[in-house]
Amino acid sequence: MAIHFRPRRLIPKAIACAGIVLFSAAFVSHAAAQTKTTPAAADDGTVPVLRADPSELGLKIPDAEPIAGAGRRVLVKSDDDELVVAKVQVEVGSSFVVILPDGKIAVVKKDEATITERPFVGIEQKYLADKLQKKFPGYEVQSTKHFIYVYNTSALFYKGTSRILESLYPGLMTYCKARKLTVEDPPYPLVVVMFRTRKEWEDYMHGMFAGSSVAAFYDGATNRVLMYEQSDLGEDAPEYALKQIISTVAHEGVHQVLHNIGVQQRLSRWPMWISEGLPEYFAPTSVSKGLTWKGAGQVNDLRMKTIDTLLKRGPRKSIQQSTKESSNTTVEAIVTATELDADGYAWSWALAHFLGEKKREMFQKYLADIATSVPMERPNAADQKRLFVKHFGSEFAKMDTDLMKHLKNLPYVDPIENMTHYVVMMRYPQGPRTMRAYAITLSEKQVKETREELVAKLTADEQNVAVFEVRKAKSRTEAMSLAQGWMTSR
Repeated sequence: MAIHFRPRRLIPKAIACAGIVLFSAAFVSHAAAQTKTTPAAADDGTVPVLRADPSELGLKIPDAEPIAGAGRRVLVKSDDDELVVAKVQVEVGSSFVVILPDGKIAVVKKDEATITERPFVGIEQKYLADKLQKKFPGYEVQSTKHFIYVYNTSALFYKGTSRILESLYPGLMTYCKARKLTVEDPPYPLVVVMFRTRKEWEDYMHGMFAGSSVAAFYDGATNRVLMYEQSDLGEDAPEYALKQIISTVAHEGVHQVLHNIGVQQRLSRWPMWISEGLPEYFAPTSVSKGLTWKGAGQVNDLRMKTIDTLLKRGPRKSIQQSTKESSNTTVEAIVTATELDADGYAWSWALAHFLGEKKREMFQKYLADIATSVPMERPNAADQKRLFVKHFGSEFAKMDTDLMKHLKNLPYVDPIENMTHYVVMMRYPQGPRTMRAYAITLSEKQVKETREELVAKLTADEQNVAVFEVRKAKSRTEAMSLAQGWMTSR
């Protein structure tokens, strides 16, 4: 079967994925009702985004063939006009792209840099924390072994974020070492900045994400994860919002960690499926026993929910390819995609999980190989396919069968099923009969809106005599049972 990816470049300047979901109740007919718990963008709420080009990160890099830094170090001026030792990440034309002692990336002219034998030494944590405190007056600054958190959010949001990242970091290191990947702690602390409101977040980035649904991202230039706490999602669907928020925190945290422990070189351009699929593979979270990181390789319930829905439609309808050439298999389409939509993120997780769990040795060698990619090289679909075939072979049809079997056997917890649901029930007389209708929403806040949507379909006389009842259910199954029982009651 021919499979095509059609990219949706909804947020061209975005750097990482973030989930935003809106739940609202639709008017339901008298005879039946439908629970509207399907997010606007995708079944798991992810809004498709793309990795930014260096220019979108404020880096002005010459258009020339990149040459690996090869361990070179140079003396350059820092943001504070101090002479520091920087590590050459890549040489491009007349410039060096360097990593500064605080982890930031800078572009310097070759004639403004001096090659040196002095060692590259990362900034001391206390010194960087003091600098951040001056940069963000009025914000709290907290340091841990590997991170510095800068925030004006609630203490709960800070504690939840730090709990996820503090367990995720050592977990990733352990996983990578067990898979014989070369990793080491970065010589500088990793910075996470958390804003209380979206407006503060947008203002800090000068409107870079204005009008988008992005809620957090890893900035590859500053080497910081930037996020905000308050969102409409938290009001519209608070339980689902929590799941999406911690999933996003984990995903962006994985990006940051992988780019700093030696697995993915800074500014390297991996194939999209592994660039986004690996963080999803490494970042499953749970809210059942507090905010927790489940561990690398555990089932990502949000992604599995999407996959489950897609498989019911059939693979042919669920995946499309961004290249002009069609692919005959689902795996080939995922591997050669150069852009991803929301479903593409789920498929990327699915393939990463399948290979990571069922083809461990091959997956390990693939990661070790791709970790050597020269920063800023641009792999095309043919290059991506060639690298994949090198490690996993070319029997794509068999891989399709094995992938689908793997996915269908995965246990997962439906992220929507066990959330609180509100059943809004309406009845009104119509001649000798009593008419009934209902709608289900995940938000107590939207109960009033749901009632208005239901009543809007009635005549003026019917509206005057309509009677409403709202019932709270612990799960979707319970909500449907309540609604259906009410519809058939007399």
